Amino acid sequence: MIALRNDNVPRIDIRSLYRIPWTTADNSMSWFEPTRQCNISCEACYATNDPNSEKPLSQIEAELKQLIALRKCDLMMIAGGEPLTHRRILDIVRLVKSYGPKPLLVTNAVALDAGLLRELKKAGLFGFIFHVDSHQQRPGWTGKNERELNGLRQELVDMVHAEGGLTAAFNITIFPDSVGFVPDIVAWGLKNIDRVQAYTLIAVRAMSPEGPFDFYAGAHHLALRDRASPAAEPYRRISAEELYDQVRKAIPDFSFAGYIGGTSLATSVKWAIGVRLGTRARSFGNIGPKSFELIQTAHHLIRGRYLSMPKPRFSRKAKALFLFGAFDPEVRRAFRRFLASAFRNPARLFSPVYAQNIIVLQPMDILPSGELDLCDGCPNKTYWEGRLISSCILESYLRYAAPLVALPKPEPGKEEPQDRDIL
Repeated sequence: MIALRNDNVPRIDIRSLYRIPWTTADNSMSWFEPTRQCNISCEACYATNDPNSEKPLSQIEAELKQLIALRKCDLMMIAGGEPLTHRRILDIVRLVKSYGPKPLLVTNAVALDAGLLRELKKAGLFGFIFHVDSHQQRPGWTGKNERELNGLRQELVDMVHAEGGLTAAFNITIFPDSVGFVPDIVAWGLKNIDRVQAYTLIAVRAMSPEGPFDFYAGAHHLALRDRASPAAEPYRRISAEELYDQVRKAIPDFSFAGYIGGTSLATSVKWAIGVRLGTRARSFGNIGPKSFELIQTAHHLIRGRYLSMPKPRFSRKAKALFLFGAFDPEVRRAFRRFLASAFRNPARLFSPVYAQNIIVLQPMDILPSGELDLCDGCPNKTYWEGRLISSCILESYLRYAAPLVALPKPEPGKEEPQDRDIL
C-alpha cells in the first residue's frame, strides 16, 4: 500500500510490510574489519584511515571465533577501511569460509583486477559489495556524477560476470546533489538484473561542527574537525521515503516487501528491502511481504539462519518464485506480465527470470533530544572487546571505549546546564 504525504512524497506504509525479525544475536549478516587502512578518500566516511591498523591473521581468527559465537549469520561482510589493502586478504577469505558464513568483500575495487578476482574466487569468496559513489576521490573518476559512474559500475559487474559464480552488489551513498540521479542508477540496475544481485541506496549522514549538537564519548568532547571525514556544514536530511520516491520514477510500480525499524522510533524505516523480478529486456514486478516472510522463515528453519543474498545461480532461477502467486498478489501481477510477454514471444518461456534486491537505507538519525535512532536488528554489527557494536559508531569505541552521545547545543544567550558533563 502506498500513501502520499502532504508534500506528495510516497509514504512507506510499514503496516503492510514484513517486519524483518533480525536481531543482534540472530541476523542475516555481520560486519568484520581486518584493517582500517584505505586507498581513497570518501566524503562522509565514518572510519579514520589508519595505515597502522592491519590486524595479524591470529587476531583476525580469534575475533572471528568470538563474533560467530556471539552472532548467528549467513554472510560475513569483510570490510574496513579497504579490505583489499590487507596483505593476507586471500587467507582472510579462506578463514571466513572455513567457519561457515559466506565471505563477501565490501570494497571500493580500486585494487581489484581480473587476476586478483580469480584468486579470491579460488579462496572461497562469495562475492562483492562495491562501494561506488560520486563523492569519492577515485583515480580517473573523481568529479563524475552518478550517471557517469554507471560506466564504472558496468566495468565491475562485467568483470565479475566474466569470471562467473560470484555475487555482485553495490553500496551507493546518496548526497543532496545526487538524489536526482537515483532514477539513472535504478534504470541501469534493471538493465543489468542478470549481473547485479543487489544494490543499496544509502542516505548520507555526517556529523558537522556547525550542526545543532555537541558530540561526546564518555567524558570526551569530540573535536569533529579532527575526525575521519566531518561535513563542513550539515547535509540536508534525506529520508528513506525521498529515495523511494526517486526509485519509483524509474520503476513506477516498485514496492518494498520488508523493513527494519529504528531503535528509538518504531515507525522509522531504516532498511527497506524490495525484490524485483525481470529480465534484461523486461521488468515484471515485485515479490510481496508474504513471499519475503516465507523465504526468510524457510531459510531459517532449514539452514538455521536468516538469508542474506542467494547465490547467483539461484537469482537467475526466480521463475520458481511465480509459484508464490498462489498467495501473493504482487507475484500474481508479475506472473501475468511474464505470461503476456511470453505470449508475444514464446521463446521467453524458456529464458531465465532474475531476482534483484533493491534496498533503501536511512542510517543513524539524531532526534531533537539528542537520542540516537539506530537500526533495530542492525545487519552491520561488528566485534569489539567481547561485544557486538554497530559499525557506524565503532569509531567512538575504538578511540574512547565509549558510545557516541549527542547533546543539543545551548541556545544562544542561554546559560549552559550545570549537569552537562558526560561520565
